[in-house]
This record gives sequence, structure tokens and C-alpha cells, in this order.
Amino acid sequence: MTRPSKHLSWKELACKDGTSYPQEFIEDGRVFKLARTFEGIRALCGNKPIIILSAYRTPEWNKKVGGASRSQHVQGRALDLKPPEGLTVKKFYDLIYANCKEFNIFGIGLYRTFVHIDIRPSPILVVWSSKLPKESKA
Repeated sequence: MTRPSKHLSWKELACKDGTSYPQEFIEDGRVFKLARTFEGIRALCGNKPIIILSAYRTPEWNKKVGGASRSQHVQGRALDLKPPEGLTVKKFYDLIYANCKEFNIFGIGLYRTFVHIDIRPSPILVVWSSKLPKESKA
């Protein structure tokens, strides 16, 4: 298997510490659910490239970067996505949010420079945003 999907590579899914995406998460199929979600988002954005800032994280790496203690990144179910060219972070978030159900997204977070999505096993959509910096007055 060369790639998890057409526009997603194993390298993009690997932890930033160099650890590969776990075989157990490939075997249980979650990687392919995540890849379908990613491809759906990419298609929604006109098939423009989307940069993955973070995907799988080892527990140690997650702790190092200040991730949540029960992060879906550690479970191989999350992506932090930089908006494609031509979209603001807010517009990117709004597009994804409007299609959460279709893409099987059950966790979505808005941050200053990216959007977090995850496919956690949940009966409800979990939504949050970081504390965005206030614009300074000149």
C-alpha cells in the first residue's frame, strides 16, 4: 500500500518525532476513515492542497507539544489542517463545520492558524476554539 489515500501520505500522518503511524491503527481501519475525511475536505475546497500540521502523535510527543491529555492525535484519529490558499482559517473552519456530519467529524477546533478535525467515536459533535488574540488598536 503506497498511500492511505490519493492526496495523503504516510509521512504526513507520522508523528513529528519520526515515529510511523501505528500499524494497529492501519489494521483496525481508522486511518482509512481519517483519509476519507481528509479527501472530503480537500474536495470541498476545490481540491487545493491542504497542509497537515499535525496528525499522529506519540504520547511523549503529545506531552512535549502541550496536547490534551486525551488527545485524538495519540489515537491516530486527528488532523490539524492549514487552510488551502485563498481561504481564511475562519472560512475553512466554517466550510468544514457545515459538513461535519457528512465527513464523520465528531471533533472540530478553531485555532488562530489552523483547524483541528477528528473522527473520535462519539454520539455528539465536540466543538471548541482557542483563545484568539484580540486585535490591537493602533
